[in-house]
Amino acid sequence: MKKSLIALAIAGAMTAPIVAQADATLYGGVETRLKFAEDKDADLYVDKAEMGVKGSSDLENLDGVQATYQIEFRLDANGTGDTAANGSNVNGDVIMRKANVGLVGGFGIVQVGRQNRLTEAGEGYTDIMMSAGNNFMNNDRVGNALTYVTPNMAGFEAYAQLIVDGSGDDNEEDVDGYTVGFNYALMGLDLSVGYSELNGNYTDGVGVDTGADDAQLVVVGAGYSIGDLGLGATYEKGEQGSAEDEMYALAATYALGNTTLKAVYGENFNDGGGNNDEQAYAVQAAYKLGKKAGVKAEYAVLDPDNASSTDTVTLSYYVNF
Repeated sequence: MKKSLIALAIAGAMTAPIVAQADATLYGGVETRLKFAEDKDADLYVDKAEMGVKGSSDLENLDGVQATYQIEFRLDANGTGDTAANGSNVNGDVIMRKANVGLVGGFGIVQVGRQNRLTEAGEGYTDIMMSAGNNFMNNDRVGNALTYVTPNMAGFEAYAQLIVDGSGDDNEEDVDGYTVGFNYALMGLDLSVGYSELNGNYTDGVGVDTGADDAQLVVVGAGYSIGDLGLGATYEKGEQGSAEDEMYALAATYALGNTTLKAVYGENFNDGGGNNDEQAYAVQAAYKLGKKAGVKAEYAVLDPDNASSTDTVTLSYYVNF
């Protein structure tokens, strides 16, 4: 249920880490879902239509060092606008997810460009469901950033990311944010700790100095594997000025041949407290049809304190390449 920092830094979301290769590798996947929610129409949609190109090559003038590159984007296969629901073609956005280059060697990893936000490692232990009931606050990716990941030292990896996006210039001589953290693995036990701070003028998307408070986020995750059983936990705390949100989630998985059973329970403590809080839980069965394809069935409940609970059943079929 965890993702190593190296895999997060240089791999596509649906692929293994990059290995030494001169040729480009095309990868991606399509996932369709059928959702049944209370008091709503059944909804059949394309949840993911992603494609990427990645590769690496040895550098002749730097012994033991490889250059890496990656471009990854997502297509809006469902389209937007009034005719999207009933038309021969749909107009949808092309969303750039990653575009980066890097160096990999005995010194670790240096990567520059749009890439994964490595604090997401702490979420990987429990962010394993199709439903979005748990209030995970960590964005999966960051804008243009400079990242360094240390070599793996007896199960310990550390990282630092400096976010220097500059697209929403606020006329201040500063950077947009940073993240720091580490992963540690020992005898089936995994621990991930990350801290992120973003400039308030970067988070509000306004290109002037608005005086917005900086946003801080702490992400802590842990996992333990015993044979085919996996256990995971995540805790997050986000603050921006006087606003404060917290969440935790607990997860369990059990592998039975090609089938994996999953369960997650979490609570969201939203800013304001009292009746703004939520409880969320879900169970799922996933079956691998092959190395690149599979099906999933999930039942999820979101139970907010200030409204009625919502039950959702989701069926999925996916193919990766």
